[in-house]
Amino acid sequence: MDNTVQIQGLPVFYRDKGQGAPILILHGWDSKSDTWVKVQGNLVNAGFRVIIPDLPGFGQTPQPPRVWSLKDYCEFIHEFTHKLNVSKFTLAGHSFGGRISLAYCVRYPEDLDKLVLIATAGIKRYKQWKVKIFLFLAKIGNVIFSVPILKYFKSMTRKVAYKLTGGHDYEKASPRMRGIMKNILNEDLRAFLPQITIPTLILWGNKDKMTPVKDARILNTEVKNSHLYIFPNQPHALQLTMPEELASRMADFLKIET
Repeated sequence: MDNTVQIQGLPVFYRDKGQGAPILILHGWDSKSDTWVKVQGNLVNAGFRVIIPDLPGFGQTPQPPRVWSLKDYCEFIHEFTHKLNVSKFTLAGHSFGGRISLAYCVRYPEDLDKLVLIATAGIKRYKQWKVKIFLFLAKIGNVIFSVPILKYFKSMTRKVAYKLTGGHDYEKASPRMRGIMKNILNEDLRAFLPQITIPTLILWGNKDKMTPVKDARILNTEVKNSHLYIFPNQPHALQLTMPEELASRMADFLKIET
């Protein structure tokens, strides 16, 4: 069933189907709940209730009223689940949604039964050159290209630079969502990983070019009670390329008694 609920003054669109133990799925950046409907259907058939919101700023949910941080997204999820009377649930997050899931697990561990991290962002081995260039462009790009002689090259240079740094999502975003992206990229969650003790499943594609598979291994090492499965020959968006297999792995893990 497709629904809307008011959270912090925002009309939040979400999909809620099934009976049984609840799973909350958080989609990635520049994505929305409808990219997960096949996974949802398979999990519902496996006996779960599956809830997927359009996060603020994506899909049918308006952007936040100001520039949010990860803390704000966590508080939003906390209020959202309480509004739906979901007190204990499994949290599953993909990419940006996985980043929120990590932060949520540290902030509200009492809410969660289990955690599923799918091609999750948020691991900083060091400040990679791509992130350095991206943040530099985001900070001073407008100043540089305000010089008259450089204005002609602004569009072309930005397109090339953002392609190299993976910043195409930033280029397309509104000013407020750009601010949110900069906030979130600057937050390093790695130091908090040892605090996560609930059963955790980590799922990744070995051909992922957005979040390298070495990040999956870091998560598996530093999150104590975690299990890792790497899908061969699969990219970042596992929910699109193999929804049945992804749902099956999740269901098998969630049915294990702890």
